[in-house]
Amino acid sequence: MPEKEKSKKRKRTAVVVQDLSDNDGSGSMDVEAHTEREMAPSKYSAAHPLKKRVDDDEKHHRKDSSRQVVVESLLKKKKSAKPEKSKVRGEDDVGTKDRTSAPIVDQAHVTKKSRKDGNLKEEGKGNAKRNAAVKDSEDESEDSAVEGRPTKTYQEDAMEIDDPVDKNSSSDLNTSKPSALFKPKKGRDWTLSIALPGSFIANTKSIEQKNSLAARIARAAAVFCVDEVIIFDDDPSTLPHFASKTQIKGKKTKADLLAGVGPDQEPWDNPDQFLFHVLSYLECPPHLRVALFPHHPNLRGCGAMPSLDMPHHSRPTEWTQYREGVTVEVRDDFSTLHSNSRRNKASTPEEFSYVDCGIGFPVRVPYAIPLHMRVTLKFANADPPPRWPKITQQIADGLNAEPVLASTPREEAGYYWGYTIRRAESLSEVFIGSPYEDGYDYTLGTSERGVRLSSLLPDRRDYRFGSEDDGEPEFVNGSLKLPTSFKHLLLVIGGVQGLEPAVVSDPILKEKGFTKEKAHEAFDGWVDLVPGQGSRTIRTEEAVWLALMGTREYVEGNV
Repeated sequence: MPEKEKSKKRKRTAVVVQDLSDNDGSGSMDVEAHTEREMAPSKYSAAHPLKKRVDDDEKHHRKDSSRQVVVESLLKKKKSAKPEKSKVRGEDDVGTKDRTSAPIVDQAHVTKKSRKDGNLKEEGKGNAKRNAAVKDSEDESEDSAVEGRPTKTYQEDAMEIDDPVDKNSSSDLNTSKPSALFKPKKGRDWTLSIALPGSFIANTKSIEQKNSLAARIARAAAVFCVDEVIIFDDDPSTLPHFASKTQIKGKKTKADLLAGVGPDQEPWDNPDQFLFHVLSYLECPPHLRVALFPHHPNLRGCGAMPSLDMPHHSRPTEWTQYREGVTVEVRDDFSTLHSNSRRNKASTPEEFSYVDCGIGFPVRVPYAIPLHMRVTLKFANADPPPRWPKITQQIADGLNAEPVLASTPREEAGYYWGYTIRRAESLSEVFIGSPYEDGYDYTLGTSERGVRLSSLLPDRRDYRFGSEDDGEPEFVNGSLKLPTSFKHLLLVIGGVQGLEPAVVSDPILKEKGFTKEKAHEAFDGWVDLVPGQGSRTIRTEEAVWLALMGTREYVEGNV
């Protein structure tokens, strides 16, 4: 071996020996250091200085009413000054925390740009011609960014992939990227809802299994464009198993007992709340979760759940006319107009708000909206601003945006805009608590003792071409056939024991004389999703997928 190579080998050996001597030859030093890093406070923990931990569990799960009150008061104040109607999204404020939200910077773009500049600088020493060509191409791209649109809008991307195979091209089909972008057609006022009990979550032992079941429900809702998810208690007459004799004698209600369940025990002792919390988290756009959801035991493992990737989960470089955002604190460096405009000098901070909607800089809206409130924004221009997605705070200040209802993207443009979620204390509360003025015009219950789903579906020619009902109701073994069109369709799925026990356990339905044998009378339709099933039981999470798949063509044909 040459002397030079022997010298290099001796040096490497010396380095290895030195590392082993520093580590006492056991590797314990690395383990301890790794353990200390794991124990360091994260941005979600109570020890982090930028976060005020919300200990009151009720603040994690407030209902829609708080946001609706804000909407009504907001519109009354602005009605005289601004004739156009605008409202703030009303949704469950699950886990709002107090924090200062700095503007989001597109780190991927900054890193990419810095690497590109560094490469050009280094290559310029050996190849001046190539540097000149690169500079010309950059100048040309910047000019096109100002004159035209450098990035396609969401609608253009959807239209481009509508036919992924180019018949005139000899290239192979590209399947490396998903091509099933949601393609909005026209606005719709009809909705699809599903209701299921949270008790099927309690049937599992580990938190990983519970997370997996919740993720399957969320994925089904996203894939089939469900607009509303209701979690109901299918056994409201029975007190929780952990209720003591003292609590029972004190005549505490089930709701009172469940309200006292600690956060660590919710997945086991309060499965309805656990499922509600996880589904709310998964529906929320990723760029809003840190602001709206503090650290909570229910959310352990949510980072490993599959993404829903719905249309309102907009990417930073993807332009859409509608966006989800959260109100953040006003800072002096947010707006160039705030310090230079005479109109803004005379105004008070309460007359406007900043909304972080994930485009890199907060957007200013002319309404006073409480901090950390989720808002649906509609931009006045459907086209992206100049130099998109390379915008500045000055460009963001020039964007004209208004807060609107969460249903506006669906009703105006036909977007699927995620699902709302609510809890019901019993099966009857599912119907009574409907957010729609006229309730649900058709309810479909599932049971192995029901009729075939196909027997209740109208003729395909009717609902595919919008034929009108003749006004004569048609029944199949006591179940009403589905109408050719609907406004609000509800699918109800049972728990481990089915829907019959849920009907009997409901105090209102029981008072009206419903029994297990008459449970089907509580619904318009009573269907068997898989006649002749090979397995003895159909699990709740499976029934959700089967029910949505069985009615998919009917729902798609609704006009």
